[in-house]
Amino acid sequence: MSELKKLRELTADFLKVLGDSTRLEMIDLLQNGEKTALEIKNALKKSQSTISKHLNLLAENDLIGFEKKGNVKYYRIKNSEIIELINNINAIVLNYNKEKLKEMQEAAIRDTLSP
Repeated sequence: MSELKKLRELTADFLKVLGDSTRLEMIDLLQNGEKTALEIKNALKKSQSTISKHLNLLAENDLIGFEKKGNVKYYRIKNSEIIELINNINAIVLNYNKEKLKEMQEAAIRDTLSP
């Protein structure tokens, strides 16, 4: 397999890990500092099994790490470049969807003004 093809596969796998809104929410939450699984569960209002599954996937792919203090694991982002990448992706998505978002905002305003 060529190196370029292997790189494409690795990139696709990496993007698949980021391609879930729960995992993006977790990363967003962790950019403000380390959190326990319970803090993440409470903030995202998801089940413990869902939180555990997503934390394990993020950790397996080296996007987050943890430090164990007593019986509690404190999760953190391993590399701040991931935040920059997500911010760049968000900017691109926002740019591509400006008109759609504007229409949604206008509809929401109309809905609040309607009796």
